[in-house]
Amino acid sequence: MRVHTGVMPAAPHGAPHNPPDTAAPAVDSVTGAGAETTPASWPERDEVLDTLLGPGAQVKPGRADAGPGCTLVGGIGLPWLRDLDFGTNWLARAASLPWPDDVVLEDLSYAAHRVMHRLQELQPERVVLLGCMPRGEDPPGTIRRYALSKVPDPDPDEVHERLGEAVGGIVDLDHTLAVCRHWDALPADTVVIEVEPAESEFGWGFSQPVENAVDDVLDLVRREVSRR
Repeated sequence: MRVHTGVMPAAPHGAPHNPPDTAAPAVDSVTGAGAETTPASWPERDEVLDTLLGPGAQVKPGRADAGPGCTLVGGIGLPWLRDLDFGTNWLARAASLPWPDDVVLEDLSYAAHRVMHRLQELQPERVVLLGCMPRGEDPPGTIRRYALSKVPDPDPDEVHERLGEAVGGIVDLDHTLAVCRHWDALPADTVVIEVEPAESEFGWGFSQPVENAVDDVLDLVRREVSRR
């Protein structure tokens, strides 16, 4: 699998460009996943989902009692735009797997200021954010992992612009990060796992390069939620 670690450049439409942290080691494998949670065990792994998850869907059964101190795995996607809907549909697949009691899987595919309020309500100790973002610097299907603590704080002017766009209906990973970081809604232990998309036109299902990355993302998320 192709995985980049360190600080990654933001999307071309406005956020600062930060060169990759070359000192960070490449992630070649993942440890700690039990045999019962291997990618091969995903039920109906390659089938199209029968239903769409709506924004804010709580996709982990029995997680209504989640609260302060939990680990939040949040997906962000754009419905019906193929690879750009990665966060939502990855969560829909992952919801069928066993997860630790303190792990919350939730669809965060809505305006950045609403995500901020949800984070303030939930007060997670650790956050893993998932999505597809077109950076244009890596081959489709490339997975990028970076800790938010290594990314410079967003410029206030950028935050103002992104907040206005979010209120106007723009939803993506960068808008969510900029707004939530500016108001300290994300915990220090926040990791972003994103995939370079290949297809973003109207339609259902992932392109093959992104489909090939689904199980590798599972390995990475398992690694993050099991850290001590």
